[in-house]
Amino acid sequence: MISAPPTLHITAREVDLRGGLVALLSHLNPSGTWIRGGEGMIGLGIAASTTATGPGRFDALAMFWDSLIASRKHLDNRHGPVALVSVAFSKDSESASRLLVPEVLIRREGGKTTLLIISDTPQQESQVLDRHGLRLEPNGLLHAAGSLPAADLPETRLLPGVQSERQYLSAIAAGLTAIHDGTVDKLVLARDVLVTAEAPIATGTLLSRLATEYPQTWTYCLGAGPDAPQTLLGATPEMLVRLRGSHLSSRVLAGTIDRAQRTSTLLRDAKQHREHDLAVTSLLEQLRPITETLQSPSEPSVLQLPNVYHLASDITGTLAEDSAGRLPSPLKVAEAAHPTAAVCGTPTTTAADLIAQLEGVDRGPYAGPVGWMDGEGNADFGIALRGGVFEGDVTPAGGHSMRIFAGCGVVAGSEPESELAETKIKLKPMLWALGIDA
Repeated sequence: MISAPPTLHITAREVDLRGGLVALLSHLNPSGTWIRGGEGMIGLGIAASTTATGPGRFDALAMFWDSLIASRKHLDNRHGPVALVSVAFSKDSESASRLLVPEVLIRREGGKTTLLIISDTPQQESQVLDRHGLRLEPNGLLHAAGSLPAADLPETRLLPGVQSERQYLSAIAAGLTAIHDGTVDKLVLARDVLVTAEAPIATGTLLSRLATEYPQTWTYCLGAGPDAPQTLLGATPEMLVRLRGSHLSSRVLAGTIDRAQRTSTLLRDAKQHREHDLAVTSLLEQLRPITETLQSPSEPSVLQLPNVYHLASDITGTLAEDSAGRLPSPLKVAEAAHPTAAVCGTPTTTAADLIAQLEGVDRGPYAGPVGWMDGEGNADFGIALRGGVFEGDVTPAGGHSMRIFAGCGVVAGSEPESELAETKIKLKPMLWALGIDA
């Protein structure tokens, strides 16, 4: 639902966060998170938000954001609001795409921590912080009020998803038939599992565990609000687009093996390289119309994560200006890049149609763009992988059930059993964070 944005009042100050973002996160109930290597941001509460669905979801979110930026009232001209964004994978998804401006934003960058208070009416700083479980001392030290211990995770149980493993193997076999017939060159098929808990799961605790164990990834969260009763979270290793002014970068991951194997196995595997090359090519083709320059490495490198090795290519480039000298907006760039062959397939439209037929589940925000953007055109949009969505009974502290997704790239030469095994590896980060040894 798109409504008229409020006028935002913003105050900002530098604070002392001695324990770091990750340590603080475990004591909070964030409305949004984006952290990698100890830097990034935590959002608390909601100052402004909107949702959108359908093929125009990127444009609708961008329109709301542009109006919001135009209406802001700075009490500190050095800082503007930041929007946390999640966009549904498919234009046909029943899940809403979301844009959320947090009431409190704790941002750590370059070793410095900034506290932003953002509201539609001027408010007393201490009251806002107290409402979100924070305290700011006269000496500038920011900490969790009362130094409460992080919440323990409740007992959890792993249940099958929409498709059984046998059904998923059949879907992969059908995908291989489509590849053999020449309908598609590559198809990315995902499956889900369901985790239920006896009590609400504290999202801050869950995110803190992910950020600690997987510091090379981007730990993300976009929390529930009155207009979007879902919480998306995870730890993605894949950057769709990173924007700093006119500079663009992206990290493509495709081709995966278990850490039990040697990296040389991945580097020599022709099937893994073909899967990776298709993903790189698709992204370059999709970004070329909005860029002035694009560079990609001649050969991929290997990204080492605690559970897997990935083939990785870091792409860089420069955005092209339009006839009026304007750069494309962050959401326009994200729309151009999404979806790549790394999460959909090649050719894109045909692969997306097959995904809808074979997966049997609405991906919702899974494999869609997720991240943040500011009013200056800077943004990080990762791909919502290695994560899931709280559903069912969602409370401010978390949810009672969570649907977790994982997928694999199917190309000529893929073996269904091996692809199923790959999804199990990719489910491990979230299952481990939830206390499930699977």
